[in-house]
Amino acid sequence: MNSNEIYILYLKKKIAELQEENDYLKSPLYMFEVCEMIKGKYSILLNPPEFQFATTKNQKSCSFRININDIVCVISDGKTKWIYFQEPQSSIDGVRHVSDKLSYTGSLEDFCLEYDRPKIHLCQISRSVIINLFFYYLDNDKVKLIDTKGLTKRECNNLTITKNFKEEFITRKTALKSIISFQKIDFQGNYIYESNKLNSFES
Repeated sequence: MNSNEIYILYLKKKIAELQEENDYLKSPLYMFEVCEMIKGKYSILLNPPEFQFATTKNQKSCSFRININDIVCVISDGKTKWIYFQEPQSSIDGVRHVSDKLSYTGSLEDFCLEYDRPKIHLCQISRSVIINLFFYYLDNDKVKLIDTKGLTKRECNNLTITKNFKEEFITRKTALKSIISFQKIDFQGNYIYESNKLNSFES
């Protein structure tokens, strides 16, 4: 076998390998693997690990393990910011403290940056209020709780959204709805019904 024939065999082998790779990249298996990878990343964004949170009760320190999905809103009252939860939180260290409302002394911007860096859950709607996008829908110049039966906190409902923050709310709410919709579609394009909070998500 001369050098030309060897080179031709080499080229045929490379072409076959490239064809095999091309067929895989166009295959349902490859699309399935990509979709599953994206779903996995989205799942972590929607349900991040709990974070450590420290506060005080009667000037005594206590700490909590907080799930960001439990935060409904954060409302500023002067220097103190109040974090409202859908369920009471129990301290894990320090003085015993059980409450559905905990205090935070930093700025609202710092709170979002520290606990929701990907900008998935928390959205500022005014200079003094942050809300969790999962719990609210927009009604003109107000944001209202989706589930008023499950959440009866008057302080957290009918909150005014200022013009500067309204577009940000709409953009992020739309993006979040797209992510949640993508999570509910299986590889065959069928809608998956799951009885959880994400499925009660409304615009």
